[in-house]
Amino acid sequence: MDVTINLAIAKTHKFGNRDSGDSAEVVERPGGGFSVVVVDGQGTGAQAKRLSLAVAGRAVTLLNEGVRDGVVARATHDFLYALRDGRVSAELDIISVDLASATVLFTRNSEVPMVVWQQGSLRLMRESGGRIGIYRHTRPKVLEFPAEPGLVALVVTDGVVNAGQRWGSPLVLDQLAARLISDTTSVSALADGVLQGAMAADHGRPNDDMTVVALSLGHGVHEQPVRRIVMSVPLPI
Repeated sequence: MDVTINLAIAKTHKFGNRDSGDSAEVVERPGGGFSVVVVDGQGTGAQAKRLSLAVAGRAVTLLNEGVRDGVVARATHDFLYALRDGRVSAELDIISVDLASATVLFTRNSEVPMVVWQQGSLRLMRESGGRIGIYRHTRPKVLEFPAEPGLVALVVTDGVVNAGQRWGSPLVLDQLAARLISDTTSVSALADGVLQGAMAADHGRPNDDMTVVALSLGHGVHEQPVRRIVMSVPLPI
């Protein structure tokens, strides 16, 4: 598979909180490719942060061991269900570019819609297996696409899609995404644009934790490939 994987994550916490209940972790797959684990823990603040870190950590460990994404999601659900006796939930997304199968996989236990841009057409995907941690036999919904240049995807948490509701002007994710995908050339600008749009809809004071993951597949390169990771993490002291 001759593609370039472009990935960006932008996130912020609920206004007035120091901690975010959203976690996003990137892991390299043993068979080639990368996965992103996104967890939105129930609630906000320090307790939600501890929950989401524990859930994301379990999923990352299993992915590192070569466990298939659907099995990872089910095992992570079983972990949370046993840990909290079915009293606490979380939303879980696993986004994978799998070089072994030449596919892009979205393994979803999140009720938040996601965006897929493919062959010039945008789709708002609502398929989900439901939140993890509550019902004993919860299973994920797995969406699979060919890993081909031109694919763009946006995965967000509920703080993004619910932005603006308390002001009577809710964010329209698919319209914002379509405009940004047409106007921007980088996943970093795409992720930042969606997050800024959500924050603006909440008048600069996010009503919930917000996370945006932007993924695009470009054409491969013929020169010596260079991998880059760029981080910017402002921390309150």
